[in-house]
Amino acid sequence: MQPAEREESVSDGPRLSPFTFTAAFSILLMLAGCGQPVAQANFTVVPAQLPMSGGELSFFWQAEGVAEVTISSDPQLPGFPLTTRDRSFSVRVRGNPTTTAKTYRFTLEFGGVSKTQTITVEPQASVSCPSSSQPAAHAAALAAVEPLKPTGLGRFDRPYATGRLLVFSRSESRLQKLGALSLRGGWGLVQVPQGQEMARARSLLEQGLADYAQPEYLYEAAEAAVPPANRQYPSQGDLFAQMRLEQAWKSLSAGCSRPVVAVADTGFFTRRADLAPNLTPQASWLDVVGSSLEAPQPRQGAVDPHDGNSHGTAVASVIAATTNDGSMLAGVSYNLVQVLPIKIFDAQGRTGTLQIAQALEYAAGQTQIGGQTFTNPTPAQVVNLSLSGQAYDPYLESVLARVTAQGLVVVASSGNGDSASVGYPASSPYVIAVGATDDQGRRAVWGSGFGSNYGPELDFVAPGTAVPSYGSQGTDTVGNAYGTSMSAAFVSATVALHLYQNQRQYGTFYPEGTGSQVLQAVQECLRSAAQFSTPSLELGHGLIDVSKVVDPANAACN
Repeated sequence: MQPAEREESVSDGPRLSPFTFTAAFSILLMLAGCGQPVAQANFTVVPAQLPMSGGELSFFWQAEGVAEVTISSDPQLPGFPLTTRDRSFSVRVRGNPTTTAKTYRFTLEFGGVSKTQTITVEPQASVSCPSSSQPAAHAAALAAVEPLKPTGLGRFDRPYATGRLLVFSRSESRLQKLGALSLRGGWGLVQVPQGQEMARARSLLEQGLADYAQPEYLYEAAEAAVPPANRQYPSQGDLFAQMRLEQAWKSLSAGCSRPVVAVADTGFFTRRADLAPNLTPQASWLDVVGSSLEAPQPRQGAVDPHDGNSHGTAVASVIAATTNDGSMLAGVSYNLVQVLPIKIFDAQGRTGTLQIAQALEYAAGQTQIGGQTFTNPTPAQVVNLSLSGQAYDPYLESVLARVTAQGLVVVASSGNGDSASVGYPASSPYVIAVGATDDQGRRAVWGSGFGSNYGPELDFVAPGTAVPSYGSQGTDTVGNAYGTSMSAAFVSATVALHLYQNQRQYGTFYPEGTGSQVLQAVQECLRSAAQFSTPSLELGHGLIDVSKVVDPANAACN
């Protein structure tokens, strides 16, 4: 995805009444060589308190015999520290997306004298939540699940990673004889000469050393199909109206535990001030692959992308861009959801079966990569997979079944090939499949051969045409993204808002049911709020009315 840059205007939040805060102080300075005092100096900051949406601060100062001053801020704002000869200036302070007041300290310095003044940005309104009657480890409790036991040969006519095979055997000893790296549930990873993957797979089956063998399939980020550079695209408000998000926001308040959406993607610009407050703590981030799919170098706490553009950042911003704080974009989840960044694509833009599986396992709590165990301190409740492959993947299917049994809800994009076949893993029964709409709510088609995939496996659709998002490091740079990647992000955020509302009402994300029952309950809730009770091939159950998803009166969601 190469999002087109787009400039947006940001309006100030509500201004306070003519309440001002003036800090006046007298400074006696001795003029060099004459010992004469300088007249009184004044330092004024207006106002002393800003609303949660932020606003403009004005600074004034006066002092005879002083040519310039330096003003610094803590925490640091763009443009500070500032040295100026002007006697007044103004700065824009962003709003506060948290539920605790945010304090800025400004220090005025000149002539060896300093004075610190404080302003406060009000917090978001919060609510008290009931105590949970469920065990704290509810989401991590593994329900019994019938393991997948495939037989035969996987497909080798689809893109795959060279030099290795994923094999399944009912006998652990046979896997050991093969020298396979043990995975879970009877699966192993076998190294083979490049170019001989299919021949070796057949040989393993013929010799009775494996019951099933497949390549490690490659997946592509469902990126923008035909991104134009035109700035005249629908605004966020027009897109959000398709899912009645503003109506949903009005019925929600901050203050309860925030559900976590794991975004498994290309990498993330985590230092963006308009995204960072809604990310999980850094210790929970995971890069499962590093720069090369052939030689994975997993690393916890760092998920930087490999170039100046980031599909993962764009997807994360749709879900969780800081909202009502004066930044460029609002997130669908309105600061009520956290994003867990998991990087699964290498420097060549490739990811495979194992990387996606490891991301799913890590999101649920723990995974192993190359014999090393990685434990997630902030387990997710939802996983967003804005990617799509061309082949049914039994190994990945077995992992999807397992994490679903742990209570994880997986959402994936249907793909951008304009095909009457939903891509994998969206087509899995363990995944909520999401297609894209245009600005009229129709199935999106962006050009010849580029459109939202559809078919009987499609569950829902969401906006996927000219979706404003952050895709680069550039401050206040907004691009228009196209594709089912963005649509999946809308639905992942919607699922998380449903779980947030459960937390707000019952003190737990899952008031009833465990394991795979969670997915069934979420699907029933979303269907009750969707356009069509009977699905169509092109739109599934259609667009979701998020206000119905979070409505306490909707019995299907409670």
